[in-house]
Amino acid sequence: MKRIVDIYRKGQGGQLLWTYIVILGGNGSHPSLVDFKNEALRLAVLDNHDLIENLDAYVHLEIIQ
Repeated sequence: MKRIVDIYRKGQGGQLLWTYIVILGGNGSHPSLVDFKNEALRLAVLDNHDLIENLDAYVHLEIIQ
């Protein structure tokens, strides 16, 4: 399952930093929106966008094919 997840810096008025397409559930599991959010935040930290404490994420509800 693929979803678009936008990454924001907390306290900066919703300024978009980055967008990820996160793919989860390939093993037959049914990931929640929180799973997609956490994975995107993990990727943002790995990509050195900021510390996880300073970031927030919004998961788009539509599923990408």
